[in-house]
Parts: sequence; structure tokens; C-alpha cells
Amino acid sequence: MALAQKVATRPAVASRRGAVVVRASAESRRAVLVGLAGSVAALTLANKAQAAATSVDLFDDRKVLATGFDLIYEARDLDLPQSVRDGFVQARSSLADTKARVKESEARIDADLEPFIKKNYWVEAREQLRRQVGTLRFDLNTLASAKGEKADKKKALALSKEFIRKVEDLDFALREKDEASSLKKLAATQSALDSVLSFVL
Repeated sequence: MALAQKVATRPAVASRRGAVVVRASAESRRAVLVGLAGSVAALTLANKAQAAATSVDLFDDRKVLATGFDLIYEARDLDLPQSVRDGFVQARSSLADTKARVKESEARIDADLEPFIKKNYWVEAREQLRRQVGTLRFDLNTLASAKGEKADKKKALALSKEFIRKVEDLDFALREKDEASSLKKLAATQSALDSVLSFVL
């Protein structure tokens, strides 16, 4: 009973939550509406100007796609054969392109390797040789397989193998950093390449 009296006699606690009343004057309402209308008008004008400035340009990329622009997507397509995904089929499809690549590799071997060897730039010489022979090996096989008769194909492949053997000898001389031997084997490599190219081109 004493507890009931204490509760009954306890003073009422004022609510901590009070109502917040914001009174906006007519001037501040007008300023807000003018600002809102101005920003809407500015955005509308900017969108119209942008729409007028940018036109839709259509390009016909079928010719670019035919020359191999989308090879990266073919490399990721698991439904295609591995030779297509690696680009070997596309690279071998045109004999004119293959012959151009072979001539470019021959020019680089003739022009770049000798100065590197004479300056004792062994790493650069070795990397340039390997860079050119990497595709040259496949291109020579492609040109050999394009020969009509079986005997011609066999002779072209034999000349190609002889050239690769000379390249390996030159690569070993470059790894040994022997200038005299490298220059001698470079001449033998160039001679072997000339004999292959004179037969297949």
C-alpha cells in the first residue's frame, strides 16, 4: 500500500520529446522556389544542348572484323578448335601476309643482329633472334605446305630444318658471349635463311 502511495504521489515527468516547429517566412519560401525553378531550367537546357551536340555515329566494322580485330574473343571461345584460338589458322590463311612476315623477319635478322653482336649486346641479340624465329618457324612451314608437289614440300621442310639448326647454333654462341663465333654463325644462319626463302618464295 505504501508503494501505491509513492507511485500516486510521484510528480509527472515532462516528455523529453518536444515538437519542433519550423516557421518559414514568405521570403525564404520564394527564394527556395526560385532556386528550384532555376536549377530545373538549367538542367533542361544542358540536356537539350547535349542532345543537340552528340549525334549517333554508325560505323561498319565488318571489314575490320574480317581482318582479325576480334581475335581476343576467339581466344576465349572454348567451342573453337585450339588452332583457331591460338591464331594459327588466321595467320596461315593468307599466303601474301605470310610472305610479308617472312620478309620482315629476314630484314630484321639481317639488319639488327650484327650491330648487337659487335656491341656485345648479347641479351638484345638473343631476344631479337628468338623473337623473329618464333613466327618464322611456322611461316616457313606454311610456305612449305603451300608447295604443290610432295618432293618440293619435302625439300622446303629440309631446308627449313637446316635453317633452324643454324639458328640454334647461333643462339648457343650468343649465350656463350663469343663474338667471333657469333658473327661466323650469323653468316651461316643468314645463308641458310636465304636458301630457304629462295626456294619457298
